[in-house]
Amino acid sequence: MVTPTPPSQPRERLRRALIWVVQYWRELFNFRFDRYMIIQVLPGVYGLALAAIAIALTYLSVEAFFHSTWRGMFYFFFAAPLTFLVLASTLRALLEFYMVMFRIAEHLSELAGMRDTVDRLSGISDSVDEMANLARRIPFWRALTGFNNERRRGRKERSNGDDEG
Repeated sequence: MVTPTPPSQPRERLRRALIWVVQYWRELFNFRFDRYMIIQVLPGVYGLALAAIAIALTYLSVEAFFHSTWRGMFYFFFAAPLTFLVLASTLRALLEFYMVMFRIAEHLSELAGMRDTVDRLSGISDSVDEMANLARRIPFWRALTGFNNERRRGRKERSNGDDEG
């Protein structure tokens, strides 16, 4: 048994469609080009293109019936569905390719925005390395940290192990 849809659901769909249309027109006349509008429009373009292909193939099938019944039957049952399948698949692949390219462009622009942060962070690591090198050169630092003694111990242990082998 099918439950009836509440009356607010069609209104909600209509409201969302209206908002989408308003945003589409707003983006269409956005001269800053700071967002890619095509990503939002691709589903609509795909639907319109499929409808146009279907209408064109139906027209060609009807025209074929005017020439002969057999030709019309061939177009209607074989050529038109096969052509629709090929064209729809090609269109889908092309639109998916465009979608991927635009998404890559969006991600690259995000990465470019992060470049300043990365440059600042790499500057911090350079200054930390400089401080570490400077601290190694301070004579009393070695005595406090035991840096030099650990090195000597490590060398002695390695040389003792080599003599035994």
